[in-house]
Amino acid sequence: MTKNTPNKTPVRIAAVITMILLFFVAVLSVLLEMVALNGASEKQGMFAIGTSLLCNGLGIVLFGLFSGWFTKFVMARFNWNPTLAVVIAVAAGVIIGSAASLLSLMLSIPLAGIQ
Repeated sequence: MTKNTPNKTPVRIAAVITMILLFFVAVLSVLLEMVALNGASEKQGMFAIGTSLLCNGLGIVLFGLFSGWFTKFVMARFNWNPTLAVVIAVAAGVIIGSAASLLSLMLSIPLAGIQ
């Protein structure tokens, strides 16, 4: 192992923690969407929730991978402590992923034809 090659354990830890936290954000987003869709037809509501779940699922995977990549990047490039790199990468992944979840929530309702 060379000097600048980081250990894979912090990378995996950051990715898994980010995915778990974004899963809870997605569950909260779906519950919020169910409350927001109160009064809409079942067909429109299921389409909106399905669209939101698809976007959240893709976001969980993509931002988990981003968090792992970012951990590896800051450990190799800036020689950060692995613990600090994991904390910063998880925070960045969860914040960006939560924003993407909110965006999917705001886009899925108009896409379903609900006004």
